[in-house]
Amino acid sequence: MKSLTAVFSSCLLCACAAVRPDHYYILSSQPPGDIAPRSAAAKQVLLRVSLPSLVDRPEMVLNTAADAVTVLEHERWAAPLTDLAAQTLARDLERRRADLLVTGPGLSHPGGAAFTVTVEVAQVTARRGKQVSIDVHWRILDMAAGKETTGGDVFNAPLAEEDYAAVARALSDCLGLLADRLIAQLPPGQ
Repeated sequence: MKSLTAVFSSCLLCACAAVRPDHYYILSSQPPGDIAPRSAAAKQVLLRVSLPSLVDRPEMVLNTAADAVTVLEHERWAAPLTDLAAQTLARDLERRRADLLVTGPGLSHPGGAAFTVTVEVAQVTARRGKQVSIDVHWRILDMAAGKETTGGDVFNAPLAEEDYAAVARALSDCLGLLADRLIAQLPPGQ
């Protein structure tokens, strides 16, 4: 009986020792800092963002080869990655233009949106120790002018460190680069 208890205790200790804690990551607006106060006359931008289902999951996904990925069970996003990307990109746009108020679907304010920006992230590639890149296509609709602008590009950010938090920082940097491009294509403020 003592040996059975010892075996059971040993198995229980091994199981406890094998449990790894989960780590959660968020994206951050670029550049860091507070957003300037908005005026009541801010132009509303309706932003829609989509990501591929391969990476839009709770777990962080890293590319290990040209045709292989690894899903990191214990390295997780703190919210759905599409939501994190949309919120971060919205704040990035607002940091670059004080006359914009960026909202998501279902959050429009009276008067409607001046612009609709649709962003489709076709691919996210994250190689630990190397870089993160996003392949993006966008469509900007100027509601007042009835003009549509489309574009696409690949944005890259190096991974300066080997830790998983560096992946979140690099993805945030890629979204900041995308915000720069989108702002350049929006009609100037008046």
